[in-house]
Amino acid sequence: MARSTAARRKAAGRKPRRTSSAAKVKASTPWPTIEEFLDTEEGSITLGAVNHSSLGYTAVASDEHDMLVALVRNRGETLHQLLDRLERALGPAIEDQVYVDEINNP
Repeated sequence: MARSTAARRKAAGRKPRRTSSAAKVKASTPWPTIEEFLDTEEGSITLGAVNHSSLGYTAVASDEHDMLVALVRNRGETLHQLLDRLERALGPAIEDQVYVDEINNP
């Protein structure tokens, strides 16, 4: 009886290789730039309040060296809208070093 490929690999002591698809995986969110930035694990995004009462909620994207984007949530702006603005600002910050800082330079 012929053994399956998996059984032959196991018998040979080899692990099955994962094949990567040539096509880019579609983003699972409406924010593909943010998702890709987080997937690279070379930066972080922080959402929350700054310890300064006049700023309120913020969205900050940074890598190990620079703060790329720092946004302050506008009055009446939803979280979704804030993330949309972060999405639009993050691409130019990564690609062209065009940084946005609404916290230190409002």
